[in-house]
Amino acid sequence: MNILTTLFLLIFTTTSVYVSAQQNEPVILEAKKENYKYDASDKNEKAKYFLQFGIMSRDHNSFKEKYGVLVVYENCVITPFMSEKAKKNNQEVAQFLTKKYGESWKKDLEIIPYGL
Repeated sequence: MNILTTLFLLIFTTTSVYVSAQQNEPVILEAKKENYKYDASDKNEKAKYFLQFGIMSRDHNSFKEKYGVLVVYENCVITPFMSEKAKKNNQEVAQFLTKKYGESWKKDLEIIPYGL
């Protein structure tokens, strides 16, 4: 009787995992700049931006005007894909700013960009 119970539990667990895996396909979220309120000067598709996550967003208009770099806030739900994308993007933007302006931009930004 003990062997039958163990076999039943094993089959039930395997079936449950299989069904669960089929029903829940992974969803990949893309970072979208649409949630940022653009003005006419932001329409350039090549605009550089830092990608941040979280509910709290700050006003970075003075930074945007001085350095030409946006700060885009996404919600706090983050996937591994989004994390890697944000880190890579933010590191590239930071290298660009450091090469062009030195280290002074970090003080003007007043936050530490995600992944730096």
